[in-house]
Amino acid sequence: MKLDSSRRRFILASCASAGSALLPLALALPLDSAAQAARPSDWPTRPVRIVVASSAGSMSDTFARIIADHLTRTFGQPFIVDNKPGGSGAIASLAVVKAPNDGHTLLFTNASFTAVLQAISPPKSYDLMRDLTPVVQIGASGQFLAVVPAFPAHNLKELIALVRAHPDKHTFGTLGNGSVGHLAMAALQNQEGLKIGHVPYKAGNEVVRDMVGGVLQIGWVDVSSSVGAIQAGQIRPIAISGTFRAPANPEVLTMTEQGYPFKLNGWTGLFAAAGTPPAVIRAINSEVNALLQTEAVKQRMFQMNVGLVPANTPEQFQQTLRDDIQGWTRIVVANGIKPE
Repeated sequence: MKLDSSRRRFILASCASAGSALLPLALALPLDSAAQAARPSDWPTRPVRIVVASSAGSMSDTFARIIADHLTRTFGQPFIVDNKPGGSGAIASLAVVKAPNDGHTLLFTNASFTAVLQAISPPKSYDLMRDLTPVVQIGASGQFLAVVPAFPAHNLKELIALVRAHPDKHTFGTLGNGSVGHLAMAALQNQEGLKIGHVPYKAGNEVVRDMVGGVLQIGWVDVSSSVGAIQAGQIRPIAISGTFRAPANPEVLTMTEQGYPFKLNGWTGLFAAAGTPPAVIRAINSEVNALLQTEAVKQRMFQMNVGLVPANTPEQFQQTLRDDIQGWTRIVVANGIKPE
């Protein structure tokens, strides 16, 4: 008997507000999904560990738990989230590289800890392209270039004109050296010949804090954690990096739309150790792509202010990774950016 459509829906745990802490999503899944029908007969035979390169409570952690819950219900074995932050993602990546390549250990990470890291300072303990296999790309987003409310610039053109007219007078904050915001501004500086100081922070909330506190006037901020400050009128986004407008802030144009091309996105994705059976990778890819098309998950991504990428194959994700490494490397080399 077919399941009623309402029983096929995921149950979405709502956020108290767009800027509130993100809570795990409880999912009620159908038993006849495409991946269930195509699941390998010899996998999984025991619990599957999803190693997350970010701390508990982060956006990546939230996504990983949504996916873990889904895969647990689909494949009949627990998918357990194991947070291993630190080392710019290298600690988590190495844990997966060293694990047996049988599909029972997966990596949930992001562009900063893979493509960007490869461009700035390739890890010596493993080879990204040789030792890890892309499984599925998930969300994609940029970072907001934001200013304080009283700042006279309201778009990129005005900001560039202001900085050019007053060289070395302004500074901008970012989530750290080599972060997406840092490299986006470096590309802009190189393209437009701007002289503006860089203030790297250890966390995105510190950038927002100093902007709200009057210490900083310009900053690159995370599109999710900054929503509360934006809604309160404490900071004002004037551009977003990458190719996606933020779902909750569609009025903010991309850098490219404002005449300053920048097409590299931040993203999250699942990886496996090289040599993992292709049938396992295909099953996970199919099921996660199906999950991302549900209205419940689309709504959660909207709440997180993250763009939804089209369903993609492992090969397409691999090509995205290659292209991104080349793009980030060009920026790093052109601007002489060195690791901290």
